[in-house]
Amino acid sequence: MFIVAVFWGSGFGVTSWLLGFFSPMWLMAVRFTMSALVLLMLFKDRLKYLGRKDIFLGVALGFLLFLSFAAHIWGLVFSTPGKQSFISASNVVMVPFLFALFYRRWPSWVATAGAFITTAGLLVMAFTPGMTFNFGDFLSLVLALGIALHVLGVGNLSRRMDPVALTVVQLSSAGFFFLATALVFESPPHVASIDPRALLGLLYVVVLVTVIPFLVQTVAQRFSPEVHAAILLSLEGPFGYVIAVLIGQEVLNFQIALGGAVILIGVALAEFDTFIRKTFHLPGPEVLTPGVDPDA
Repeated sequence: MFIVAVFWGSGFGVTSWLLGFFSPMWLMAVRFTMSALVLLMLFKDRLKYLGRKDIFLGVALGFLLFLSFAAHIWGLVFSTPGKQSFISASNVVMVPFLFALFYRRWPSWVATAGAFITTAGLLVMAFTPGMTFNFGDFLSLVLALGIALHVLGVGNLSRRMDPVALTVVQLSSAGFFFLATALVFESPPHVASIDPRALLGLLYVVVLVTVIPFLVQTVAQRFSPEVHAAILLSLEGPFGYVIAVLIGQEVLNFQIALGGAVILIGVALAEFDTFIRKTFHLPGPEVLTPGVDPDA
């Protein structure tokens, strides 16, 4: 899931740049529809093993993805890529509380501590004296909640059904919802007038920010506790900043380095918790499904 965090981290800046060529809903419609077509070409045979309930749950997950990324794209209209990347990464501290709400018990205390420490590191990196909170930042917070719910949903459903087929269904559903919304509320883009660089950027977003990361995330979460997954995925914010530094959009300073060090401590705690559980064959409450009695 480190790979997922790296690609998602790079996606904030590219997506923000693409808004100069596409309207928000059409950008998301093209992104998810093209991603779904790629997955269907590769894995359409996996869908025949899904039942109607599996498809319904996958569509529900796709609708959650639609709402989350609608908040993401409109948040970028009113906020900055760097600010959104850090605000959205706050989902890491939401996951333990949502886990406790849905599963009726707390996840591992070590992993929960790692989530809070990771969040503290993100706050250190993102804090700027005199910083304000605007509507775009509110939408980024909605995105964070959506990501947290999505992490829990993927973790649960990937253990109930084929994770590859689940990825196909959720991205196809999200693409349908975005396409329907774009057709109703926005004018279609004039393809002939789009800069070729934008098409290359769109290809990057489709393959490296959508198809590969979502496929890897869904398969990996079949074997990874939800809080642990959230901590690793929260690295998209720091990775996004590092990429911005490498291409000259941001400057590395002590505050960023300190925040990054704190985040690494949180990640190390999560990895230590997983290592201990695997070494001593300890049960992990994080892999339960909602409503299941752990003592049954």
